[in-house]
Amino acid sequence: MAEGGKPKERREDAGKLVAEWQYLQSLAEALKQRIDLATAAITEMENTVQAIDELGKLSQETETLFLLGANAYAKGKITETRRILVNIGADLLVEKSLEDARKFFESRIEGLKKVVVETQQQLASVTGRLSKLEPELRKVAESQGGG
Repeated sequence: MAEGGKPKERREDAGKLVAEWQYLQSLAEALKQRIDLATAAITEMENTVQAIDELGKLSQETETLFLLGANAYAKGKITETRRILVNIGADLLVEKSLEDARKFFESRIEGLKKVVVETQQQLASVTGRLSKLEPELRKVAESQGGG
């Protein structure tokens, strides 16, 4: 009688393994996307820090090009080279000195780097579990295919 229940148990176990594998695959993809987004934000903020440094080297009034988006530029003059407006979130702009703005972005960069490291650790854990699940799934598939 115990033998009669085994195929059903195997199907349920196989279903659980497949569901877990699919969930972990989705989670791994989401973690990779989070890493990519954080890395892109880090790069953008590092470029901002470089631009702040360059702005500090400018004379009081300088003509330059301003990126409008989609590779479109406008000519304009920078009249204030010692203070800039920084979006601190929720579209709230705060005027900061170049040094304070630099510190603000460097702090955000460090925070994002921590997020990347933590997310990479989570991803390693998930991929480790996936690599352990794959042989189990193969074994179940072979036993069902052979039986």
